[in-house]
Amino acid sequence: MNALGKQYLLAIDFGGTKVAIRLMNHNGDILDSEKQIITGMDGIEILKLVFKISDKLCQSHKEDIAAIGVSTIGIVAGDHLELVPTIKNWDKINLRAEFANFFSNTPLYIENDVKAATYGELINGALQNSKSGIYLNLGTGVAVGLTLNNQVIKGSHGAAGEIGYLLNPFTRNNDAFSNGHAPFEELTGGKGIAEQIAKISKTSMDAKTFWETQFDPNTPLADLKQKIFLNLGYQISNLCIAWDPEIITIGGGMEAQFDLFAKELNPILKTNVPFPPVLKPAYYKQNASLNGISQLILNKIAVAE
Repeated sequence: MNALGKQYLLAIDFGGTKVAIRLMNHNGDILDSEKQIITGMDGIEILKLVFKISDKLCQSHKEDIAAIGVSTIGIVAGDHLELVPTIKNWDKINLRAEFANFFSNTPLYIENDVKAATYGELINGALQNSKSGIYLNLGTGVAVGLTLNNQVIKGSHGAAGEIGYLLNPFTRNNDAFSNGHAPFEELTGGKGIAEQIAKISKTSMDAKTFWETQFDPNTPLADLKQKIFLNLGYQISNLCIAWDPEIITIGGGMEAQFDLFAKELNPILKTNVPFPPVLKPAYYKQNASLNGISQLILNKIAVAE
C-alpha cells in the first residue's frame, strides 16, 4: 500500500474502436477488467461510459484509487489531445479536468496509445534490452513508437512516429495533412482498408477478414493486398534506414497476422536496408497499449513510494 493508503490502480486504454479498463493492485495483479466497443460514439459519451464502468469496478473492491493511467489515440498536448479524427470531439475535451471532477485528488498520467505500447514492450516485451527499436502499430490507425537506450522518443511536439501522415509516392498536395488527410494510414490502416474494399468491390469487409482471406490472383482485392504490402515495405524500409533499429515488433489488431506480415516484409527489408532489423510479434499482442500504460503507472507509483 502506498503512502496515501490507497492500494488500487486504474489503467484505461482509449482506442479508435474500443475502450479497455483494468483495475490492478500494486503488484500488477489484475483484479477486474472490462472492454466496450465505442465505434461512432462522441467523446463525451465515451467518457461517461468509462466513468460508469470505472465506478462499478472500484466499488466492487470498496477502495480508492492511488493513480490512474490513460492511454489514448492522438497526441497528448498538455490537458488536451490533437490529431484524433476517429473519435468525434475528442480534441475538444480537457481530459485532466474531466478525470479530476470524477476522481478528485487522484494522480493522472496520460500517454499516447502507441507510445504506451512501446513503453510496455521496452520494459517487459519484445524490445527489452535493445539498443534501438521500433514498435509498429497496425490497427485502425498506423503509427510507430521509437526507442533508444531504454527511452521512448516523443519528439518536440509528442508526434514522433506518427507515420500515418507519411506521403505515398503518388500522394497529391490536396491529399496531405493540411487538407485533413493521413495518406499512409488511409492506405494501410484498418479503416482505410475497409473504405478501399468498399470502393473497389462494392462489398463490406473489415481489415481482419481482408488479411485472413486468400484472394484469387489478379483480382482487385489481391492487387490491393499486394499494393499495401509494397507500400508498407517501402515506408518501413525508409524508416529503418533513418532510425537503424535492432528490432521491429508488430502490435495492434494485425498482430494476429504477424506470420503473414513477416513473410512479406522480411524480404523487402533485407533487400533495401543496410542493417535489416529482426521482426518480432509484440509480447503483449493486441493489448500492448493497455499493458504499457499499466506498466507506466506501476513504475510511477513505485518511484513515488
